[in-house]
Amino acid sequence: MAAFSVHRIALPLRVSLRHARVDAHHLDEVFVNVRLRDGGSGWAEIRGNGAYATGETADDVLAAYAELAAELGPPAILPRLLKRSRLAAMGFDLACRDAAARQAGVSFAQHLGHRGQVPIVDAMPTHAQIGFGTPEEAAARAAAAVAEGFARIKVRVGHPQAGVDADRLAAVRAAAGPRTVLLADANGAWDVERALAALPWLVSADVAWIEQPTPAGDDDAMARVRAAGKVPVYADESAGDASSVRRLAAAGAVNGVHLKLEKCGTVDELFRAVEVARELGLGVALGQMDCGRLGCAATTQLAVALDVEMAELWGCANVAEDVAGPLELRAGAVVVPRGVGLGVNVNLTDETLVRMR
Repeated sequence: MAAFSVHRIALPLRVSLRHARVDAHHLDEVFVNVRLRDGGSGWAEIRGNGAYATGETADDVLAAYAELAAELGPPAILPRLLKRSRLAAMGFDLACRDAAARQAGVSFAQHLGHRGQVPIVDAMPTHAQIGFGTPEEAAARAAAAVAEGFARIKVRVGHPQAGVDADRLAAVRAAAGPRTVLLADANGAWDVERALAALPWLVSADVAWIEQPTPAGDDDAMARVRAAGKVPVYADESAGDASSVRRLAAAGAVNGVHLKLEKCGTVDELFRAVEVARELGLGVALGQMDCGRLGCAATTQLAVALDVEMAELWGCANVAEDVAGPLELRAGAVVVPRGVGLGVNVNLTDETLVRMR
């Protein structure tokens, strides 16, 4: 590796990101650039204001890079970065792999494709997201999503005011029609009693699963919700690496897991977590922290390489001004970039640059 640098930049949002764990008006992003000695270059994007799910901030990521700047170089530094910051390890790993794929003249998914021996598809279906708001707003967004070709919609639940979630979800179902797959995500906002009380109206709306109904760290609580048997339960905040997937399965807490590279730290660990989940008969969804087009492109490429059945890829839809692209959505599916590496371009100025070495 010849050089390593990071940029910190705020990406403005069209609509505030609101759910049970966050109310954000912008994305606090760290962009990582690795340049190889032969001139090859790779990029990665890290969401820095999603500590509710990752436990880390942009400041934590920058501090980890600053602390280990003199040692940064693949692959030996990854274990040390993982101990210091999973997000920092993720960014460095992704950027190095992007550079390697570009150097090889293939896409990121093709560079990883030997692991699963899966064909490279043209597009990966994703789902639309509906955050907090009124039932009328939720219905309008659902109708717009269906008109745009989305076959799946995820609705954020866990609103503190009683009855709001049920009304919003019913409005979404009415607007989306019976064929649209609905997912509900509580982001750990409920205790067991509230989660159990929600099951009848979740069933009434015919949701495919309830995601993280109870707080992370209490597997027994989630197991009680799953034991009710009315709605499949998926873990998100509780599901990090392969060991946490095994723990959740042993507790009987889940029907499936929603995995994110941000929680695993490295591509290798994400592949291990997916492998373990499949071995244990759990459903697998792949997602990402809401981010810009560079981050969404990375998750799209990983979803293709892992051949997952459910993927959340289009968090960039709400970004008003991005610094990376292009990334295209057609009929509810992200078009897999065909260029080398992650397949998107990054345009950042020196004003945001923090040189690490």
